[in-house]
Amino acid sequence: MLKVGPLRLHWSLLLGAVLFCAAQPRPALLAGYLAVLLIHVLGHALAASRMSVRGFALHGLGGELLLEGDVTPLRRSVIALAGPAAQLALLAAAFAVRASPDLYDAFTRRNLVVLLLNLIPIAPLDGKEAWRIFSRLRAARRQAPRELPVSRQVRNDVSDLLEKIRGSTKVR
Repeated sequence: MLKVGPLRLHWSLLLGAVLFCAAQPRPALLAGYLAVLLIHVLGHALAASRMSVRGFALHGLGGELLLEGDVTPLRRSVIALAGPAAQLALLAAAFAVRASPDLYDAFTRRNLVVLLLNLIPIAPLDGKEAWRIFSRLRAARRQAPRELPVSRQVRNDVSDLLEKIRGSTKVR
Protein backbone atom coordinates (compact mmCIF):
# COMPACT_ATOMS: atom_id res chain seq x y z
CA MET A 1 0.00 0.00 0.00
CA LEU A 2 1.30 3.43 -0.97
CA LYS A 3 0.75 6.17 1.61
CA VAL A 4 0.49 9.78 0.45
CA GLY A 5 -0.39 11.88 3.49
CA PRO A 6 -3.87 10.82 4.63
CA LEU A 7 -4.42 8.90 1.38
CA ARG A 8 -3.68 5.17 1.11
CA LEU A 9 -3.53 3.64 -2.36
CA HIS A 10 -3.93 -0.13 -2.53
CA TRP A 11 -2.22 -2.17 -5.27
CA SER A 12 -5.63 -3.38 -6.44
CA LEU A 13 -6.24 0.06 -7.96
CA LEU A 14 -4.12 -1.01 -10.93
CA LEU A 15 -5.97 -4.30 -11.28
CA GLY A 16 -9.29 -2.49 -10.94
CA ALA A 17 -8.31 -0.01 -13.66
CA VAL A 18 -7.33 -2.85 -16.02
CA LEU A 19 -10.58 -4.71 -15.37
CA PHE A 20 -12.74 -1.56 -15.46
CA CYS A 21 -11.25 -0.54 -18.80
CA ALA A 22 -11.37 -4.13 -20.13
CA ALA A 23 -7.64 -3.92 -20.88
CA GLN A 24 -8.33 -0.95 -23.21
CA PRO A 25 -6.89 1.98 -21.26
CA ARG A 26 -8.56 4.82 -23.12
CA PRO A 27 -8.23 8.18 -21.34
CA ALA A 28 -11.98 8.72 -20.88
CA LEU A 29 -12.46 5.23 -19.42
CA LEU A 30 -9.60 5.77 -16.97
CA ALA A 31 -11.04 9.18 -16.03
CA GLY A 32 -14.43 7.52 -15.56
CA TYR A 33 -12.88 4.86 -13.33
CA LEU A 34 -11.25 7.50 -11.14
CA ALA A 35 -14.49 9.49 -11.02
CA VAL A 36 -16.46 6.40 -9.93
CA LEU A 37 -13.94 5.74 -7.13
CA LEU A 38 -13.96 9.37 -5.99
CA ILE A 39 -17.77 9.55 -6.03
CA HIS A 40 -17.85 6.33 -4.00
CA VAL A 41 -15.49 7.72 -1.34
CA LEU A 42 -17.31 11.06 -1.36
CA GLY A 43 -20.51 9.19 -0.49
CA HIS A 44 -18.78 7.62 2.50
CA ALA A 45 -17.36 11.02 3.50
CA LEU A 46 -20.78 12.72 3.38
CA ALA A 47 -22.27 10.02 5.60
CA ALA A 48 -19.44 10.50 8.09
CA SER A 49 -19.41 14.30 7.87
CA ARG A 50 -19.60 14.87 11.62
CA MET A 51 -16.95 12.30 12.43
CA SER A 52 -13.20 12.61 12.66
CA VAL A 53 -11.57 11.16 9.54
CA ARG A 54 -7.85 10.45 9.68
CA GLY A 55 -7.55 9.34 6.06
CA PHE A 56 -8.89 7.58 2.98
CA ALA A 57 -7.98 4.24 1.48
CA LEU A 58 -8.64 3.61 -2.20
CA HIS A 59 -8.74 0.09 -3.61
CA GLY A 60 -9.83 -1.49 -6.87
CA LEU A 61 -13.56 -1.48 -6.10
CA GLY A 62 -13.91 1.83 -4.30
CA GLY A 63 -12.55 3.06 -1.07
CA GLU A 64 -13.10 3.49 2.61
CA LEU A 65 -12.68 6.10 5.29
CA LEU A 66 -10.21 5.66 8.09
CA LEU A 67 -12.24 6.93 11.03
CA GLU A 68 -11.08 7.89 14.49
CA GLY A 69 -13.04 7.01 17.60
CA ASP A 70 -15.94 4.68 18.17
CA VAL A 71 -18.52 4.22 15.46
CA THR A 72 -21.81 2.55 16.31
CA PRO A 73 -22.66 -0.54 14.29
CA LEU A 74 -25.72 1.19 12.79
CA ARG A 75 -23.60 4.17 11.75
CA ARG A 76 -21.06 1.80 10.13
CA SER A 77 -23.87 0.32 8.04
CA VAL A 78 -25.08 3.76 6.98
CA ILE A 79 -21.56 4.85 6.03
CA ALA A 80 -21.03 1.60 4.11
CA LEU A 81 -24.26 2.10 2.14
CA ALA A 82 -23.39 5.70 1.31
CA GLY A 83 -20.60 4.75 -1.12
CA PRO A 84 -22.80 2.57 -3.36
CA ALA A 85 -25.65 5.11 -2.97
CA ALA A 86 -23.36 7.82 -4.37
CA GLN A 87 -22.53 5.51 -7.28
CA LEU A 88 -26.25 5.00 -7.83
CA ALA A 89 -26.70 8.79 -7.96
CA LEU A 90 -23.88 8.96 -10.54
CA LEU A 91 -25.64 6.27 -12.57
CA ALA A 92 -28.90 8.26 -12.55
CA ALA A 93 -27.07 11.47 -13.48
CA ALA A 94 -25.32 9.71 -16.36
CA PHE A 95 -28.68 8.88 -17.92
CA ALA A 96 -29.71 12.55 -17.72
CA VAL A 97 -26.50 14.19 -18.98
CA ARG A 98 -24.90 13.64 -22.35
CA ALA A 99 -21.29 12.51 -22.20
CA SER A 100 -18.77 10.96 -24.54
CA PRO A 101 -19.43 7.27 -25.29
CA ASP A 102 -16.52 6.16 -23.07
CA LEU A 103 -17.62 8.32 -20.11
CA TYR A 104 -21.22 7.26 -20.57
CA ASP A 105 -20.11 3.61 -20.53
CA ALA A 106 -17.93 4.23 -17.46
CA PHE A 107 -20.71 5.99 -15.53
CA THR A 108 -23.45 3.51 -16.45
CA ARG A 109 -22.60 -0.09 -17.23
CA ARG A 110 -19.15 -0.28 -15.65
CA ASN A 111 -20.18 1.81 -12.63
CA LEU A 112 -23.12 -0.56 -12.07
CA VAL A 113 -20.79 -3.58 -12.12
CA VAL A 114 -18.51 -1.97 -9.50
CA LEU A 115 -21.55 -0.96 -7.43
CA LEU A 116 -22.94 -4.50 -7.42
CA LEU A 117 -19.55 -6.04 -6.64
CA ASN A 118 -19.23 -3.63 -3.70
CA LEU A 119 -22.46 -4.96 -2.23
CA ILE A 120 -21.16 -8.52 -1.95
CA PRO A 121 -21.18 -9.25 1.81
CA ILE A 122 -17.47 -9.99 2.31
CA ALA A 123 -14.69 -7.83 3.74
CA PRO A 124 -13.36 -5.34 2.70
CA LEU A 125 -16.39 -4.64 0.49
CA ASP A 126 -19.22 -2.42 1.69
CA GLY A 127 -21.74 -5.24 1.57
CA LYS A 128 -20.23 -6.78 4.71
CA GLU A 129 -21.47 -3.86 6.82
CA ALA A 130 -24.23 -2.55 4.56
CA TRP A 131 -26.51 -5.59 4.62
CA ARG A 132 -26.41 -5.66 8.43
CA ILE A 133 -28.41 -2.44 8.49
CA PHE A 134 -31.71 -4.33 8.71
CA SER A 135 -30.82 -6.27 11.84
CA ARG A 136 -29.19 -3.17 13.32
CA LEU A 137 -32.31 -1.08 12.71
CA ARG A 138 -34.45 -3.76 14.38
CA ALA A 139 -32.10 -3.77 17.37
CA ALA A 140 -32.17 0.02 17.60
CA ARG A 141 -35.96 0.00 17.43
CA ARG A 142 -36.13 -2.53 20.28
CA GLN A 143 -33.84 -0.38 22.42
CA ALA A 144 -35.65 2.90 21.71
CA PRO A 145 -38.11 4.11 24.34
CA ARG A 146 -41.76 3.40 23.48
CA GLU A 147 -42.82 7.01 23.78
CA LEU A 148 -45.20 8.65 21.35
CA PRO A 149 -43.77 11.72 19.68
CA VAL A 150 -45.32 14.93 20.94
CA SER A 151 -44.91 18.17 19.09
CA ARG A 152 -43.59 21.28 20.78
CA GLN A 153 -46.88 23.07 20.07
CA VAL A 154 -48.87 20.39 21.92
CA ARG A 155 -46.52 20.65 24.90
CA ASN A 156 -46.90 24.45 24.95
CA ASP A 157 -50.69 24.20 24.69
CA VAL A 158 -50.86 21.71 27.57
CA SER A 159 -48.53 23.87 29.64
CA ASP A 160 -50.67 26.98 28.97
CA LEU A 161 -53.83 25.08 29.87
CA LEU A 162 -52.30 23.87 33.15
CA GLU A 163 -51.26 27.44 33.99
CA LYS A 164 -54.82 28.67 33.41
CA ILE A 165 -56.27 25.87 35.52
CA ARG A 166 -53.83 26.61 38.37
CA GLY A 167 -54.55 30.32 38.10
CA SER A 168 -58.32 29.85 38.29
CA THR A 169 -58.12 27.59 41.39
CA LYS A 170 -56.29 30.19 43.50
CA VAL A 171 -58.28 31.84 46.26
CA ARG A 172 -59.12 35.44 45.50
